[in-house]
Parts: sequence; structure tokens; C-alpha cells
Amino acid sequence: MRKAFVAIAALALLAGACSSSEEKAQGSADVLRLGIFPNLTHAPGYIALEEDLFEETMPGVDVQVTYFNSGSDAGAAILSGSIDATYIGPGPATALYLQSDGGVAIVSGVTSGGASFVVRRGAGISSSEDLIGKKIAVPGFGNTQDVALRTWLHEQGLEANDAGGEVDVLEVDNPELLGLFEAGHLDGAWEPEPYPSLLLDAGVADLFVNEADLWPDGEFTTTVLLVNTTFMDAQPELVEGLVEANVMAIEEVEADPASAKAAAQAGLIEAGAPSLDQAVVDEAWSKLTFTFDPVAPSLAQGAANAYALGFLEEQPTDLSALFRLDVLNKVLGDLQLPVIEVAV
Repeated sequence: MRKAFVAIAALALLAGACSSSEEKAQGSADVLRLGIFPNLTHAPGYIALEEDLFEETMPGVDVQVTYFNSGSDAGAAILSGSIDATYIGPGPATALYLQSDGGVAIVSGVTSGGASFVVRRGAGISSSEDLIGKKIAVPGFGNTQDVALRTWLHEQGLEANDAGGEVDVLEVDNPELLGLFEAGHLDGAWEPEPYPSLLLDAGVADLFVNEADLWPDGEFTTTVLLVNTTFMDAQPELVEGLVEANVMAIEEVEADPASAKAAAQAGLIEAGAPSLDQAVVDEAWSKLTFTFDPVAPSLAQGAANAYALGFLEEQPTDLSALFRLDVLNKVLGDLQLPVIEVAV
């Protein structure tokens, strides 16, 4: 089960052995290399791209976007210096931080909520016992939703098949889910938005577990903004511009939700996600809270869950240094918005 994160660590070590890796990770003052996934939980990034907010906060800087479907791929890229920053789930962010000895840092929260476990209509699943022998999709092994699924299965007395259990857990790229559900090749999926809402709207799935019901007050982080710390120290102006654009995008969600939804949808289509009916976007949007707050307690609990499952080789005890929010709080202060205090 540790394959995904072991691969990240191996790539990081290989990069560290190269004399040019440090220089590569420092990046350039003229370029920001940004990773993002085809998920609505990454909407602020798409809003910033579509509304030219990066051009506003970093005039003359070339923002180069790379699309990823898994945290392991994005993590390998950020540790090797191939990208400078990425929107990413809290699970991979924590694993990268621990395995790189502080080589990455969370500079802002992005999204809270918006993940669910849906099951294929007609698959005969009405209780946890019905999951035995079924095929359940996650975006990637060891990612945030995979850890959530496996933790929930364990609480039900079940385990994934690669851990000697009874439930077949599979890695599936999110844009492929609808076709696989329609063909009957999957029996369920624990996924971020918009995919649960898309499957429900298409009539091929039913809601089985709303992850919000598993967290205090329904608050749990699903996306954070992560940077390579070598890049952060070498290019502080670009990191400030990145964070400021993210804040502006989240502010736009509040000020003009219709425009924000349209921008996010356009960006998702460019990233390879399916075009969504407005009703699907609206339903998915209602499950999301876009916030600068990284909801640190849920991240810490997710890390503890990942360790219990064997995805982390060391038990996370103090994650406070993972959060470097000075730039965020400077931006928030300049905008006369409340600053974020992290309690892990």
C-alpha cells in the first residue's frame, strides 16, 4: 500500500543526487510552474487562470500549467523541481512534507468539503457487508479519498483487497468514472466533486456516504495550495502573487458565484474533465466551502489515519511547520480580512 509514496520518495532522492536539482527547484522569477487536477475542489485555481488573476498579481510572469490526476504524480513533480507549486489534497501534501524533511509547505487553504462515497445503482449495495467482492474506485492509492475510504472500511470491519481484505479498491482517473459506471465495470467510488454529483445526476449511482457526516461540523480539508520550499525561499514575490491570486479567486466565489462557476467549468473542460450541466455544477458547488483556512485539525487526523493504514512510515506528531501562512496572512491583512491561525 506504500507504493505511491515510496515512489515519490525515490524520485525525490534521485533528484537530490543531481547537482542541478537545487537550481531547478529554485525556479525562475519570470515563470511559475503550477500543478492542478481536473476537480471542482480545485476551482479557485481555475478561476485565477480563467480570470487572469495571476497576470494581475504577477505581471509579466508566465504561468505554465500542468494537469495531474493523482497526488503521487504531482508530488513527484514538485519534489523534483519540475513544478513550483500545486493544488493538491491534504493526504499527499502531508506525506510529501514528511518524506522530504520539510521540502514542501502549505501556503494557503483552498477548499473544505466536497467528497462522497457513491455506489452504482443496481449493484445491490445497501449496507457495508454488500461491499464484499465489489470494485470501488479512488483517484489514487494513498490519496486523501483513498485514506478516507480505507479508514471507513476498517471501521466497518472490512479491508481493501491489497491489505488482505474483501473489497477491491482501484485507482481510476476521475474523468473516466462515468463511462465505467455506465458499463458496470465499477460498483462504487469515493471521490471529490464534481464526480459524485455527476454520477448521481446521470442516474447511475446513489449516495452511500457523505464524508461531511464523518467530520465535526462537516469541516474537512480537501484541497490545499502547496509549494516547494526551495522555490518559496528563492522566489518570495512569486509565492506572494500565487497566494494573492488564490485569495482573490476565493473572494470572487463570494462576490460573483455565477462568474466563478463559469470560470471553474471552463478550466475543468480544458483540463480534460467532462462538460457538466449547470444543475450538476450547482449541486456540486453547494457541497464545497472555498476557504483560505487549511482546516489543520482534519489534516492532522487524516495523517494519523494514513499512518494507521501503513501509508506513512513515521507517525506524524508535529505538523505545525508544514503550514507557512505568513504570506497568506500578509495578503489577508492588506485586504483587511481575518488572518488564519493554525492549531494542529
